[in-house]
Amino acid sequence: MTLLISIVLFSCSKNSKEIQTLNACESGNPLEDVPWLKEMKNSLTQCGCEMSLIQGTYKGQTVFYIALTDPVCDGISKPTLFDCKGKVVRTFTIDDYRDFYTEVSAVKVLYRCINSK
Repeated sequence: MTLLISIVLFSCSKNSKEIQTLNACESGNPLEDVPWLKEMKNSLTQCGCEMSLIQGTYKGQTVFYIALTDPVCDGISKPTLFDCKGKVVRTFTIDDYRDFYTEVSAVKVLYRCINSK
């Protein structure tokens, strides 16, 4: 009986730790501790123009997104916003991408993929 209780308690504490590491807003090192955010960072390779993984705010909520941040490159940024747990909050399209600049505030750049030319 004691063994069964120990297994259940161990399983619960392991699961709660895994859940905590999925929340980018509660992690001290989200780019390494949070799998979905680490995957976003790792997707930024060999950038022709500077791309950044940014933490920002949208309608009072913390969000994460990738954006074109190279002042030399000309392009339209159509980012997808993710909440602290990696759920899509909003995807901007070609029709509403201008709203992004008035509705989303950048708080800090978490990672930059710099042009490697």
